[in-house]
Parts: sequence; C-alpha cells; structure tokens
Amino acid sequence: METFSPENEKKSYHAENAFYLTCEQRRIKKILAQYELYKMTLGLPGQIVECGVYKGCSLIRICAFRDALGASESRKVIAFDAFGDFPIPSGVNSNDRDFANKFNAGAGPGLEKNELENILAAKRVTNFELVKGDILETLPAYLKDHPELRIAFLHIDVDLCQVTGSVLANLFDLVVRGGVIMLDDYALVDGATRAVDDFFRAHRGCVKKLELAHVPCFVVKE
Repeated sequence: METFSPENEKKSYHAENAFYLTCEQRRIKKILAQYELYKMTLGLPGQIVECGVYKGCSLIRICAFRDALGASESRKVIAFDAFGDFPIPSGVNSNDRDFANKFNAGAGPGLEKNELENILAAKRVTNFELVKGDILETLPAYLKDHPELRIAFLHIDVDLCQVTGSVLANLFDLVVRGGVIMLDDYALVDGATRAVDDFFRAHRGCVKKLELAHVPCFVVKE
C-alpha cells in the first residue's frame, strides 16, 4: 500500500493535471451531477450502496462527497462487484452475454478487491465494505444477513438487463422515502435501460436527469 509520501504526492499532482488537461468536459459534468444528486440525500437515514464498481472512480467520489458533506461515520458505503473480469451471464439473455464478452475484450478487468481496499486505505477512507462475487448471488445473501439495511443513496452501474433488474427488485423497497437511485447506464446501455423501464412500469418512479449532464439519470423514491 502506497502512502502519501512527497514522491507520491508529486505523482498525484501530475496525474491530476493530466486528467484536467485531457478529459472531456462530459467527465467534469458527470462529477458535478453525481455531487448534486448525493446532496439531495443529506439528512436522510440509510446507507450508501453501489452495485457495479469496476475501477472504483465513482465509489471514490461518493466516499469523498460523504466525507466532505458529513463524516465517514455518518453513513456506511457498501459496494458490490465481481472485482476482476466482467462476469459472463449464464442465463438466456444473449444480449447480456454479448455485452459482457465485448466489455471484457475492450475495457478489460476491473480492480481486484484487495487493490481497491488498499487504495481506499491510502486515501484514508473508512467505514466501507466491499462485497466480492456475482451480484445475483451476493446481494440476496447480504440482505439475508442484514435485514436492518436501509438505503439513502443507491448507485446502479451494472450494464446488464438481468443484473439491473435483480438489483432493483432486491433494493428498491429498502430505499427510504426521498432517497436517490442513481442510474449510470440509463439511455446508454440497452440491457440496463430495458430493465429500468420494465421495473418502473410496475413501480412508482420517474426517471429524470439533471440539466447539466446527460449521465447519470436518477429516480427519487416517493
């Protein structure tokens, strides 16, 4: 685990400069949109849950929002992911399988659990839990062990139709009134979009977006 030595601070400074000098404006807008959505949950009871971590960028931002606007002990961050290669679905949805295969071939694997734990520790982030494995299995098992879980802020970024639908089916009722469901893939990824549309045909909720950015979309629990 690297610490914030002068040498590492210098590396961090150059990396930060490179990000702002090379990133597209949409990346900055996405950060601002995520921040605005998180602010909407201030004062609500419940934890932060992220389904779909990949390289950990959104997770690190959300932890930073939590700690900047409150404190690490104010809410636990619980994140579910395979932590590694994108899982290839075994179900009948061929579109999901095709997407997963293309993702693995193009974007490559996400961070391993221990890698992200070390990064968060080096950044002095506390009060978090990373749950490794197939979300279709780990999420129901976690809820069975934690019936007290209530959610103020839910981030869904799992791309696939089956997994998105399963996350909503398992967690929607646990989101408190006024809580925010942030949707990274809506209107961008076919499988996730169809799952969200299908779910909210049967449940109260309107998918919206902020004016400042196309991504993410969101639902406020009524």
